[in-house]
Parts: sequence; structure tokens; C-alpha cells
Amino acid sequence: MARPILRMAALLLAPALLAACAGAQASPVLPSPTPPGAVRFIVGGDSRNDSAHVVPWAFRGAKVREARAFLFLGDMELSPEMDEHFSKELPLLDPIPFYPVIGNHEALVFGRFAVSTKAHEREFQKSFLDQKRTPVQSRYEDKVVYSVDLDGGVHFVALDNVSQKGFGEGQLRWVAGDLEQASKRPGTRHLIVGMHKALARNGVTTHSMEEDGPAAVADSDAMLATLVKFHVDLILASHEHQYSHFVQAGIESYLTGGLGAPLKVESGPEHAYHHFLQLDVTDHAIAVSVVRFDGAPSTTTKEEVE
Repeated sequence: MARPILRMAALLLAPALLAACAGAQASPVLPSPTPPGAVRFIVGGDSRNDSAHVVPWAFRGAKVREARAFLFLGDMELSPEMDEHFSKELPLLDPIPFYPVIGNHEALVFGRFAVSTKAHEREFQKSFLDQKRTPVQSRYEDKVVYSVDLDGGVHFVALDNVSQKGFGEGQLRWVAGDLEQASKRPGTRHLIVGMHKALARNGVTTHSMEEDGPAAVADSDAMLATLVKFHVDLILASHEHQYSHFVQAGIESYLTGGLGAPLKVESGPEHAYHHFLQLDVTDHAIAVSVVRFDGAPSTTTKEEVE
């Protein structure tokens, strides 16, 4: 079975390889001092078909900029059988901790077909969780869901909205309990939630939980209400191969699907470029900068936290 999958992959990869040859060239990530009193995190997602080699550029950039952790938002490779290639690039990031969210291309064959999904989830956990660079375990055997306390008082929650349509009641209950406990701890300064697909009805894209039907949209609405209740600071998602910043129900939100996957060029040059996000976190603010693969300048946004 593996050989037909790989042959199909070669056919699917060919257009992306041709596009990459004509695409942007990497600009080396230059050192950028972390502001006094801040800690830094790097964020990105969607690296499948990365023939432009955005991932090694981003991993080296995270080290140059002295990040405390790399938050990855899913879709390492085109299909679960190919994730070994991504694994071979991870040592470029060492010793920076790596915290992944699972994407549809990790859970589903070619991101579409529900074949051996539970086995793919277990293999993902075996390959990428519960090890030195990712010292966390999933709360579920058949989903990738966890939380971790990071430097700077950041509590990061990784959600799974790809191994099923929506989140499911169990995950919704767990998130509410986790955020309630984290918000009561005196050391918690910021709550950041990552997921692969953006929440539904975000006003930017319908390539989100909105595509997964009424039950998924209801789960999305319930999740958003929980995130609002516990005053979550940032929602991070990818899935759409572009950059966008928006506010959903009062929460600063980012689409950051720019780590090498074919870009959504129809979204325009102000959105369709390879990149990663840089978070500089202090007790009272999170400054989010966009670092572009082509070296073009971008803006920095800052959220002040009470």
C-alpha cells in the first residue's frame, strides 16, 4: 500500500515543486534582541510540500532569535506516511522545545481520507510527544490535546479539531477545566490557545471549522464562548496558507499557515507569503511580529493585557 501512496504523492508534489522554483528566495533571519523583561516564542504552521525549504529557515531563525519554544500549528507533510522527513529536520531546532498541534495532513491520508486515523494519531504521539524536546503527553489516546506552562507565565493549550469534525464534548469539558485551573495559578500571565483549523465565523476565511458542518460550527461556538469566559489572550491557527490578523469575540487571533505549503495567492500579496510569527511576551503585553521568508518588512501588533 505504501508504494501507490508515494507514487501519488510524487504526482501531487510536482506542481508545487515547479511553483517553488519560481518563488521567493529565503532571506537569512537576522538576530533581533529580545526586549528587556520579555521572553520570545516562534509560531508557524503548514509546511507540507516545503520545496522552498522554509522549515529549516524558520528553525534556524528560532535559534538565532533565542526563542524559548517553537509552537507548530499542524500539517508537517502531505500525508502521515511522510512525517519522517519532518522528523529529520527537527534537530535543526535543538535545544529549543517544540510543541506541535496536529493538522489534518497528520490525521488523514493526504489530509482528506479517514484511513487508519486512530493509528495515525497514535504514531504522531509516539513520534512527536513525550520526549526531551516535547515533554508533554496527550490527554487522549485518539486525539492530540494537551497544555503546558511555558516561560514568561504563558499557559499554552493545544487543541485537536482535525481527528473528528469539531472538538467533541469531552475536549470541550477538558478545555474549560484546564483554563479554569490555569487562570487561578498566580504564575499564569497569559493564556494562548493553538489549533489547526480556525474557529468558524471568523470573518476572514471559511476554510475553517465552518466547512465541517453544523455540529462542528456548534462546537466552534461553544469553544469560543469558553475562551472568552477565561479571558484567553491569543488564538493561533493555520490551515489556510496565508497570514491574517483579526479579532474574534474580542480575542486577538492569527492565521499563520506560511511555513512552506503552497500559498493561497488569491488572497493577495498582503497575505500570501511564507513567514513565521514572533511573540515577545512580558507580564503585561504580547507583541506579535511577522518575519517574512522573502525578507520584506512587516508590521508588529501588540496586545496590552490587564
